[in-house]
Amino acid sequence: MDIIKELTASISLAFILSLLIYIAGSIAIGFLAKKSALLKPIGFGLNLIALFVSVQIFLHLGAEEAYPRVSRQLNFFSWLVFTFAALRLGLYTYGDLFVVRWKRGSFPAAFKNIITAFVIVVVALVLLKDIMNINVTSLIATTTVLTATIGLAFQSTLANMLAGLTIHLEKPLKQGDWISAGGHEGRVIDITLRSTRIATVEHNEVFIPNSKVLSEAVVNYSLPNTLQTRTLTVGVHYNVPPNKVKNAILNVLGTVPGVCKLPEPLIRVTNYGDFSVHYEIRYTISDFSQYVAIEAEIMNLLWYRFRRAGIDIPMPVRDVNLRQVTPESKQAEQDRRAEEILVLMGKVEMLTALSTPELRKLVTHVRRETYAMGELPVRQGDAGDSFYIIKSGKVDVVVEKSPGEQVVVATLGPGNFFGEMSLLTGAVRTTSIYVNEDAEFIVIDKDSFASTLANNPSIAESLSRILSERQAGLDAERERLDAATLESRKKDVSGRMLSNIKEFFGLRK
Repeated sequence: MDIIKELTASISLAFILSLLIYIAGSIAIGFLAKKSALLKPIGFGLNLIALFVSVQIFLHLGAEEAYPRVSRQLNFFSWLVFTFAALRLGLYTYGDLFVVRWKRGSFPAAFKNIITAFVIVVVALVLLKDIMNINVTSLIATTTVLTATIGLAFQSTLANMLAGLTIHLEKPLKQGDWISAGGHEGRVIDITLRSTRIATVEHNEVFIPNSKVLSEAVVNYSLPNTLQTRTLTVGVHYNVPPNKVKNAILNVLGTVPGVCKLPEPLIRVTNYGDFSVHYEIRYTISDFSQYVAIEAEIMNLLWYRFRRAGIDIPMPVRDVNLRQVTPESKQAEQDRRAEEILVLMGKVEMLTALSTPELRKLVTHVRRETYAMGELPVRQGDAGDSFYIIKSGKVDVVVEKSPGEQVVVATLGPGNFFGEMSLLTGAVRTTSIYVNEDAEFIVIDKDSFASTLANNPSIAESLSRILSERQAGLDAERERLDAATLESRKKDVSGRMLSNIKEFFGLRK
């Protein structure tokens, strides 16, 4: 009886001590979990480890000797609990902290469950043999047969699962990467056990089996970095010198948002076709998701730039015109266009000082230029010597008050003009012109206007007077000048303007 009492007392003390240890550990873990966001997700796992420690203390303090059969079972389940808790803590550290937070990748919960289930089964078999003294040979054989049967039934599913696990371990791609796989191109949204989900440029979602991702070539546009080289091809007429074409293309690439300045774009002749010389355009972008919009903008602006530069894009098409083209009909068409420009120029205030014969002669030297919406024919601060008359379309007059701060001060349409000060004096552009609707301009530059002034230098006086009246009118409105001051301002401005015009065109003073 004394022995039974002693055993009962020792087991009771062991149970109470183990319980107190578990309670103290749980309180400490709960306190730390509240203080740290990193420990909060693993609070349950830490509690299980505290439970394992208290059970082992209870067993070693006498329960194992007093109740050997129950103790073996308790020991078996406590080690299973410890294995589960330690495994979940390890997977949290690797998957959630290392892969997700640090590497910015993904580690699906399904992977954690599969790994946990596999390890628990293996550990359970080992514990059954070592602790419970159960022969697990027949059990392993049964499990093997069952596993083989399941493997054959779900062969493709298992192949995708193993491929998905390989993708997560080797990291050939991750969420956010732009890839080309399985005949599809898009951004990786998620990598699950069965498939890799991507969002295409057309905003469609495509599910590609993981086994197909690994078995075929995958192009990852986000590795080794986000810079990607894109290629376009354009055909140009044989009559155009290659360097002229290259300069025009480089000019366009320098204005398209999204095209990187470095590394510099490369333009090269690739072959001589039946109808045209083929040029390869290689440029770099940093945002692959915008490549379609960037390519479209480049091709759009190339048409306008080529047209302004007189660069023809030949077509393998034969035009059959059922009319007789004679020198007389060609001349009539040229006269019609010249008359159209003459009428437009005759309405421009700055050109009223020119006689009709002088205007007709000037018409033969002007050129027509077409600009696309969004282009800037004139930039504030740039040097210039050309004058623009708007034949069609609309433009905004933009003033940059400070870096990044731009204000639209006027909108001009057909018949309006700009750039007169640059044409007559070579002054730098004081505003930028933004095309907000496809526009065609009549352009008069210094070289074409110089012959007009050389033949009739008195025109310079008329032009200086017209410009001075416009400038003085703006000053009067801004400074509220009286009539006498306004007249004096006109004379001063006119004198300076005339001197600048003569100096710019090399006229004798």
